[in-house]
Amino acid sequence: MSVHAAQLSTASLTDSRLVVVSGKGGVGKTTVAAAIATAAADAGKRVLIVEVEQREGLAPLFGRPAIGYDEASLAPGIAGISVVPDEALTEYLQLFYGVGRIARPLLTGKAVEFATNTAPGLRDILLIGKVKEAENRRAGGSYVYDLIVLDAPPTGRLPRFLDAPRAVVELVQSGAIRQQAQGVLDMLLDPKRTRVVLVTLPEEMPVRETIEAAAAMREMGIALGPVVVNALSPQPFTTAQQRTLSKEGAAALLAEAADAGIDLTERAAEGVAAVASTHARRATAQRRALKELTASLDLSQIRLPALFTPQIGAAERRRLAAELVAQGAIA
Repeated sequence: MSVHAAQLSTASLTDSRLVVVSGKGGVGKTTVAAAIATAAADAGKRVLIVEVEQREGLAPLFGRPAIGYDEASLAPGIAGISVVPDEALTEYLQLFYGVGRIARPLLTGKAVEFATNTAPGLRDILLIGKVKEAENRRAGGSYVYDLIVLDAPPTGRLPRFLDAPRAVVELVQSGAIRQQAQGVLDMLLDPKRTRVVLVTLPEEMPVRETIEAAAAMREMGIALGPVVVNALSPQPFTTAQQRTLSKEGAAALLAEAADAGIDLTERAAEGVAAVASTHARRATAQRRALKELTASLDLSQIRLPALFTPQIGAAERRRLAAELVAQGAIA
């Protein structure tokens, strides 16, 4: 079955100004985030892509050695930034308390760790707060960025990460910290401003974690965008062919080869049958996982093909961006 024969999404990944991309570790969420940013920029949008955990996964996708805290151009129409707690805390103190950049040397890793441990949720507030500042920034009466793509923490940490503003609002009664937290919370709860896009693989464990993450987001009141099913392998056999392979194996291939006038030895047939059976089992597992995902989540799906390359770089990012455009995923 072709990827394009699957159910395609009619919802856009860019229905909100902030797209929070998350998924179980290893599903390719960073690659998908970069592809979304690329597709949106190709559609004429001004895009900012943000990473918050210093994983340094975005830079290679844009052919860069690193991405820093200062916004910098990564590709036409795309700026990038890596938000880290110490820089965010320096900026926060400067904005709200008038502490200048001269204080930066004082904010060592241990100082930031002490501050964030003393005030639970402060670290995440600092990270999301920087995203909020960019999301709300205007110039000449217009937003500076049409779209912000956040390469968020994995789904295991996502609820705590996004719930930090609510926790601070409930804990702190007044002051600049509460004001900042309330502003971030307002952004996250407004579907016109924020949606979470969950990325999964067509496999049992990632699908289950995606379903659980979607339930957590809905409980928190955060809107969801389409689910992105990444790395969908081609399915070269029909269901009937798979059944034949599983029952008859090499004998079936020998018969097919004889009918086609191909001279195939028994040993060669056994080798081909083993490879074919592996593909057939993978296809069956994919269908089962996709069936569970579709039955459990009333969200549209965007399905991206597996890229059989040793490394994922700029070329693969552009290829996946083209897939998103072809599937109508970018408004």
